[in-house]
Amino acid sequence: MNAITTIEAAPLAPLDDWVAKGRSLVAQRLDVDWKIADWMAEGKDAGHLSQAKFDFLSDNLGLAPRRLKDALKAALHFPPALRDASLSVEHHAAVASLPKDEALPLLKRASSEHLQVQDLREAVTQRRYETGALFDDEDTDTTLCTLVVRAWNRATPDARESFMQLARTVNFGIIDEDEVNDVEE
Repeated sequence: MNAITTIEAAPLAPLDDWVAKGRSLVAQRLDVDWKIADWMAEGKDAGHLSQAKFDFLSDNLGLAPRRLKDALKAALHFPPALRDASLSVEHHAAVASLPKDEALPLLKRASSEHLQVQDLREAVTQRRYETGALFDDEDTDTTLCTLVVRAWNRATPDARESFMQLARTVNFGIIDEDEVNDVEE
């Protein structure tokens, strides 16, 4: 009995089927992200959310506090009827600070032009700068980032180089201003 059994691998799925499966997985991911966003909104309505609770949820869900805050912002500003199914919760959160009549066309553009979230954030920052609109107090990271960007853009190339060197020296941590002044003298 010297029979040899040959095991053949299952045939590979055609490219179209494989891509369709990927699209389905992405759609499921977007759907789950919106379910999390809506769950966050329910928690806010029930009075369950505070900064401590965001930290608690972050630790227990494995999601960054910023991501949780973005999810909440998107769910509160865009009810299901106003959501673009081809865009992420983060896309919607990026434009949530704009009036709906400006945010919705920007989301449509993001969908048709396949814009990244960062592209939307830059467009929103530019629009708010043009109109003189203030940033939400709760959006501290965006406000601080905008201030750093503006300072960076006003700085000379030598100042930018010095800043980057300092930032690398402290491994992009806190730069002690007293130590910086001691080095310059």
